[in-house]
Amino acid sequence: MTTLKDISKHLGLSVTQVSRALNGYSDVNEKTKKRVQDAAAELGYSANLSARSLVTGKSGLVTLIRAGDLTGPADASNLETISGLSKEFYQRGKQFVLHMLPPGVDPLPAYRQAAASGSFDGFVLIDTRQNDERVALLSKYDVPFVVHGRAEVDPSHAFFDIDNMAVIKQHVAHLAKLGHKRFAMLNGPTGFAYSEYRMMGYRAALEEAGLAFNAAAVIHGPMTEPHGMIATARLFEDHAKRPTALICGNVHLAKGAYTALDAMNLSIPEDVSVSAHDDVLHNLRASAFYPSLTVTRSAFSDSWVKLAETLCDMIDGKQDVPHQVVENSEFIARASTAAPKL
Repeated sequence: MTTLKDISKHLGLSVTQVSRALNGYSDVNEKTKKRVQDAAAELGYSANLSARSLVTGKSGLVTLIRAGDLTGPADASNLETISGLSKEFYQRGKQFVLHMLPPGVDPLPAYRQAAASGSFDGFVLIDTRQNDERVALLSKYDVPFVVHGRAEVDPSHAFFDIDNMAVIKQHVAHLAKLGHKRFAMLNGPTGFAYSEYRMMGYRAALEEAGLAFNAAAVIHGPMTEPHGMIATARLFEDHAKRPTALICGNVHLAKGAYTALDAMNLSIPEDVSVSAHDDVLHNLRASAFYPSLTVTRSAFSDSWVKLAETLCDMIDGKQDVPHQVVENSEFIARASTAAPKL
């Protein structure tokens, strides 16, 4: 069986350097980490987690627990997130464990069991809801965890998020400047933190522009192309009340909106301007839409790096680095938005 000493001799490094490289310590440069990891794979090295746990008090395991499956049209972003997180934790010397529960099962007991067992060094939370019960539970167990999003307006927990209020404000400001007064929005499901923040930003931006908020012109639902198509058809079925500007929560919704508007013989941007938030998913490029789609842009992949980096820093006890990160989105005006018809 290959040992740390074997890798050390193979590379001409000390055992301590090899160990720290495999455990992802920040004082080892990325080139050395890669050399050590490649040599470990070549020589068939497998870490003894039991021995590591006895020495360090840590298992080297982190987990994400989720109820449901990953086969629906709304799961594309979750699949990319899980794949991305797994790669990022591997590069930091952690083993990422995905724990899937049957659809509809309350995940809290699974979180409670996992936290109480002490088997995991840390947890990643996604699909964050406002006042998320998982946050309160893990806080009681005093176990490191990081959240994709903010469960509260002024959270005490570690998180990575984009400024979702600012995202929607950028869309409204751009469209209002073009002269639009009748707005509609396709938002994510109610209860999810990002949807609620976007709703707050939407109402605030309309007020700042001196425009009335119309609750009937906001539709919540899954962030999928089929829902985008159906919801858009609903919004535009009454000719007299048709909006001139449609803001979509993501590019999948926008693609459905394009299909519905085309079927109703409405042109973009002549009859209606369309914009969306772009997570830069690998299978859908906003710039390739016809006409090209105006977006706020922030790559989902940025979150994987920040979530893994933050959780590993917490596990290692680093207090001199930020554990709460909010990033802004880039606004890109393209051909799908223009001044409304007079």
